[in-house]
Amino acid sequence: MSFTIILSNSLFNLKLVSVVNPKTTLFVGGLLQTVNEQIVNAAFIPFGEIIKIQLPRDTDNPENHRGFAFIEYEFAEDCLAAIENMHLSELHGKLLKVNLARQGKYHEIQTKAVWENDDFVRSNKDVPPPPEEKAKLEESIPIEKTTTKKQKLGNEHPRVYFDISIERNHCGRIIMELFNDVVPKTAENFRQLCTHEKGYGYKLSKFHRIIPKFMIQGGDFTNHDGTGGKSIYRGKFADENFILRHDKPGPNTNASQFFITTQPTPWLDGKHVVFGHVIQGMDIVKKMEAMGTETGGPLGKVWVKDSGEC
Repeated sequence: MSFTIILSNSLFNLKLVSVVNPKTTLFVGGLLQTVNEQIVNAAFIPFGEIIKIQLPRDTDNPENHRGFAFIEYEFAEDCLAAIENMHLSELHGKLLKVNLARQGKYHEIQTKAVWENDDFVRSNKDVPPPPEEKAKLEESIPIEKTTTKKQKLGNEHPRVYFDISIERNHCGRIIMELFNDVVPKTAENFRQLCTHEKGYGYKLSKFHRIIPKFMIQGGDFTNHDGTGGKSIYRGKFADENFILRHDKPGPNTNASQFFITTQPTPWLDGKHVVFGHVIQGMDIVKKMEAMGTETGGPLGKVWVKDSGEC
C-alpha cells in the first residue's frame, strides 16, 4: 500500500492517492493502543519482507491510532503465511483479526483518509483468505537428494552445530538434531545452510530478534535484519507438516530464517514446522536469550561464528 500526500494549506482538502494491492496487503484489526509500529513489525516480520506498515491515526485524538493496521508484504505468499499464523492469535492479550485488505471505494480528492471511512474498516474485518491462492503456494518442491555424514554412518538423524559468539566473546557450541524422517525437505534445507554446500548459509550471520522466555530468531544472512534470507530451493517453500510439537527447545523455518524456542510453546503447534531440537549447549542458548528484550531487539550482537555438520 503506497500513499502520496500533498498538503498545501489547512483550509484546503487533503489529496490522497492510495493504491492497495489486495494480494500483498493485510488488514490487522484488534490492536491495543500500547501496540506501536515496532511491535507490529516484530510480530509480522517472521513471515516475509515487510514493505510498509500503516497505523492510521485517530483524527479526534492524533496521539492514538484507530486500533488497526495495514501491512504490505513484498510477496503474496508471505501475506497468506501471516494470515494462517496470526489470524485469531493474541498480541498483548487481545485477539487479532488478520485478513487480506480490500480496495476501498473513495474519491481521489477528499478531506478524510480511506481508513476514516467506517464502511471501509468494516469491509476489511472479516475477509477470509482465498483458498485458491493458498493452493498455489502448496505446490510441491523436489527434495535435494544428498547423503549426509550421519546417513553414511547409518544414523537416522543428522546433527549440525552453531559456534556462537556474543559481541567479540566466543560462548560455545550448540548442537541440534534434525528430524529428516518426519520433515525431510525442511531438515535438508537447514542442514545444507549449516554446511554452506550451496556457497551460502548461516556462518557469520546474526540473530536479529531475541525475546526472553520465548524464542531466538536468526537466519537472515542476506539483509541481517529479518527481511531477507533464502533457502537451498532458490526461494521460500510451503510447510511440510505439523506432526511434531513445540514441547522442547528447537528450530523451525520455511526459507532460511528460523526460531530456536527457549521453552515449550504449545500455542505454535499447527502454525510453524518443527524440524529439530537442541541436544547440547542449552547453557549457550540461555546466554543468547539473556541478550533479548521484550520488543525483540538484541542488547548486543549475537552471531554464528561458524556452522557445520557433526
